[in-house]
Amino acid sequence: MPELPDVEMFKRYLDATSLHQRIDDVDVRNAYILKNVTARELARGLKGRRFESTRRHGKHLFVRADRKLWLRLHFGMTGSLEYFKDDRQAPRHTRVLFVFANNHRLAFDDQRQFGQIGLLEDVDEFLKKRALGADALDIDLEEFKKILGKRRGAVKSILLNQRVITGIGNIYADEILFRVRMHPATETSRLGDKALTKLFRATHYIMEKAITAKADADRMPKSWLLPHRGKDGKCPRCGRKLSSARIGGRTAWFCAHCQKKM
Repeated sequence: MPELPDVEMFKRYLDATSLHQRIDDVDVRNAYILKNVTARELARGLKGRRFESTRRHGKHLFVRADRKLWLRLHFGMTGSLEYFKDDRQAPRHTRVLFVFANNHRLAFDDQRQFGQIGLLEDVDEFLKKRALGADALDIDLEEFKKILGKRRGAVKSILLNQRVITGIGNIYADEILFRVRMHPATETSRLGDKALTKLFRATHYIMEKAITAKADADRMPKSWLLPHRGKDGKCPRCGRKLSSARIGGRTAWFCAHCQKKM
């Protein structure tokens, strides 16, 4: 599932390929992923305009089409973007195709159709209505401590709660906790100032490092948990077999030896 680093890469990809080009057509091939907008409304809103800039917040990507109109993209589990020239090159699971005046196209590809596309007038109002928390890379240390200090529950569940901090998903929550040697079921209310500071720094480090690696698991350090998580995986620190548990309805992978409950 695309998490903050993946969506940041989609943002940079769109910035590099699709800005400042007049949109000649919007081809909706499957309206299932459209949210609060019809295929006709989407096309009417965007045709003749240009994508002018982008903004990412957590797992959402917003693309400004003019002063008062934004395209909202959420990538669900399998969503991605692809820019190309020949329509015969369209990805197999293209759901919406933006056709530019230069005859190039931008496809929103989504095999499992959990993604979402919509139109907005006010991004901040949308974030407020969805009660989404601060972006994991925008939040500062003091705000991080203040927000987590009010919470109760397993630390992994809190990291995954998009109303607390947005952008962290299952994979990177495990990676953050592995870096600070913290068991994912540790009760958040037991974390002191020092532990919260380490958690904050690990969050920024992991997110930024993953972006540098272009959100590609093959480019990430072998000392990370990610290349090893899964059945029969072994801890890259101590070599012991990794453990898993259901925490907050999600599967957590961790090293029971290196990551102790506090």
